[in-house]
Amino acid sequence: MFFVGDGRVIQGGGHQLNVAVRATCKCSRMCPAAQISRDLCRGYPIEDRRSSTRIPAIVLPAITIAVVLLRCISRIAVAKGMWWDDWIALVTTFFLSASGVIALINHRIGFGLHYWDIDPGKATTILQIFYAAQMIYVLVITGAKAALCAFYARVFSHQRFRLATNIFLTCLAIQTPLFVFLIMFQCIPIQAVWDRSINGYCLNITAISYAGAAVTIIEDLILIAMPIPELMKLQLGLKKKLAVVFLFGFGSFAIIASIIRLKYMVMFSRSYDPTYDFFEVNLWSGIEVNTAIICGSLPALFPLLKKLPGFFKALKSTLGDAWRKTWNTSTPSTGAKQTRGAGASSSEAPKEGSHTSTIVSIESPTKTEASLASSRELRK
Repeated sequence: MFFVGDGRVIQGGGHQLNVAVRATCKCSRMCPAAQISRDLCRGYPIEDRRSSTRIPAIVLPAITIAVVLLRCISRIAVAKGMWWDDWIALVTTFFLSASGVIALINHRIGFGLHYWDIDPGKATTILQIFYAAQMIYVLVITGAKAALCAFYARVFSHQRFRLATNIFLTCLAIQTPLFVFLIMFQCIPIQAVWDRSINGYCLNITAISYAGAAVTIIEDLILIAMPIPELMKLQLGLKKKLAVVFLFGFGSFAIIASIIRLKYMVMFSRSYDPTYDFFEVNLWSGIEVNTAIICGSLPALFPLLKKLPGFFKALKSTLGDAWRKTWNTSTPSTGAKQTRGAGASSSEAPKEGSHTSTIVSIESPTKTEASLASSRELRK
């Protein structure tokens, strides 16, 4: 028999106790009680996933930021300017960077540990950061799709295709604020999101997450299928066909990541240890959004990649010319030193008080006279 946060009494333990405590007690009150269990089990190794979550939170955004910056450089260098799709990708990458910083802060204060291993004073902060990260995820994944759709609209000028892209962008413009609003006001008052002891009204955030994941997968499939009819009309060489196949394969991986993320979301909905069990959802969410942004940026890199061989060739030529000039400049100076030594034995010594030194040419008199004559003509 156990007493739980609201004064109710339940019989049993284990799962029943965990459900009752999680449903009625504040996390800041649950953690001290859970830490008593940890102290009783002291000596056993503490499970910690923070290092496993920290690496993807750093590496994946770093790669994405590099790709987007190269995209912008390519557009400025080749097209002499950036278009809407480039600006959307740049803004989306900014929000992605913010989500990466938030993830690192959350990992530092305990995300990746069991909730009974977390400092009680930081438990509420973790839930608040997680609450903000949900809204940023919606902005990032929607921005990645909008950038790719805007890229389609720029490349394919067919009227029907433009209509399809406009409809898709309109749907994104409607659903994005809708999902952000539902997440922001999932509980009234909002404090009830991270404080279960507050008697508030909360939406079923699990159902909202399922709906968002399903919509994301459907939109990914549409984005993959949209350019296929237009590409089939083009006469592409082997290299371009391989590049298109690679892009579609990379885009398909983003869809696979979305499906895997949905699978772990279903598993997470039954979890009573959110700070530890959210690892897989967090990992595949990061893979999904980073892959989507990179996939939309790769086509813009092809013009830059075409210029790289010429760039390296020009760099090699420039370095070679600089090396030859340096070598040719250093060779006569060595000969001059040898000339001075030779002249010392066959010329008169300088007069006292003279501030000049005479360098005697080892060339024949005929060659010397000819060179002097040519220099006089040049002076005239």
